[in-house]
Amino acid sequence: MKRRGFIKSSLALAGAVGSLPLITSCAGVHRRSFAEFKKGDRMMDSAPKELMEILNYGALAPSGHNTQPWLVKIISESELVIQSDQSRWLPQVDPNNRETFLSLTAFAESIRLAARSSGWNAQIKRIADSRKDQDVFKITLKRTSTTQQNDLQLLKQRSTTRSNYETREINNNTVMPLIGVDRNHVHYYPLQSHEGRWIADNLPEAIKQQSFNDAKQKELAQWLRFSRDTAEKRQDGLTAEALGMNWMTRFIWYNFFNRDTAMGNSFRKKAVETAHDQVNHCSGFLVLTSQDDALKSHFECGKLYQQISLKLTEMDMVHHTMSQLLEEEPWSSQIRTQLNLNDPVQFVIRVGYGEKARPSIRRPVKSFIIE
Repeated sequence: MKRRGFIKSSLALAGAVGSLPLITSCAGVHRRSFAEFKKGDRMMDSAPKELMEILNYGALAPSGHNTQPWLVKIISESELVIQSDQSRWLPQVDPNNRETFLSLTAFAESIRLAARSSGWNAQIKRIADSRKDQDVFKITLKRTSTTQQNDLQLLKQRSTTRSNYETREINNNTVMPLIGVDRNHVHYYPLQSHEGRWIADNLPEAIKQQSFNDAKQKELAQWLRFSRDTAEKRQDGLTAEALGMNWMTRFIWYNFFNRDTAMGNSFRKKAVETAHDQVNHCSGFLVLTSQDDALKSHFECGKLYQQISLKLTEMDMVHHTMSQLLEEEPWSSQIRTQLNLNDPVQFVIRVGYGEKARPSIRRPVKSFIIE
């Protein structure tokens, strides 16, 4: 079989190469247990142990392409500054750093929740004046008697599930606790609603447009981990496991695919086909909005996103954030009108019931700390 034919056949087997923004295997690349995850940081004697513990939980926050675009400058035992790591920006799909800023906000919120569970009150102050400033947040820790241990378990368990979900509807008793987190900025659209169908019909088209843009596809390919060794060394990006592949597809992915493969038409077409399956195999979509496009409003929405993702985890629901409608024209200009929303849309989240994915890999704290 010629190479092109082999790749095409392999992609047909893939089934879940993903919309590209965990099924088990003995040789899979998975996030290490939390105890193992923390082990390497014990060598950092100069950093307070309790602060390292909090940052370990913060590092579990979600980010686009799993870039983990944060640095942490430790000022003292009770003060730290969250910085934006320019080397992890996505200038092609996120030229204004909207999504990077939201990811950094989710990281800060994770730190706040972890600190609360450890008996600290974390005060987060935005110090960035633009989405491209290096210094973004200053966090000050103060002792408190309030603790919430459940947050720690939810932070560890939260994951993105990119496989197909059940299509059964979510009843009102389930939806209302989600919307109740922020009734003004959390909106739910069942798959078969007019708005839900608009999202499901147009997301694959936005993904197609993005996938066949060479510059954007090349940027994505840089974060696809086609080597187990690379994935284990870097502990970031999108692995075959994170994309929901079975053992056979993972074998093909790690042995026959590379960045050149990702630039091929067959690979891109398969991403669009997979996205079509994904959006039609779910209960519906959660859409999060912000009051306006100011940094303050984005900060509030980023916190809301992390709170919603943990609430979904607590409710044993699976979810998958799909941002292409917000990254591509004409959909980014149409979405507010099509969904009858007055406020800017910041997140589109596919939700439902299904087998939950294992959490994706994460970098150890010592890799992003500046002392």
